[in-house]
Amino acid sequence: MSLRRAQLERQLQNAETAIADYSKVLDEQNVPAETRKKHPKWRQINAQKTQVQNRLKSLKKIEDREAEIKAAASADATDE
Repeated sequence: MSLRRAQLERQLQNAETAIADYSKVLDEQNVPAETRKKHPKWRQINAQKTQVQNRLKSLKKIEDREAEIKAAASADATDE
């Protein structure tokens, strides 16, 4: 089931906020930035953000494809 762009953008914003919040927690625990990629919770949150970003990229491709189809259909209609 595909989601609307507004929903995906909201999810991406929430994921980015979650990463920022958890980065603050890791800062308080004195975890260096280079070792965060090894931290399980940070990896989970980052994976969720990446997943939403990939969904947005796919949606963009679908929107472009549909726009091309509409443009071709309208061009065919005007040619006739």
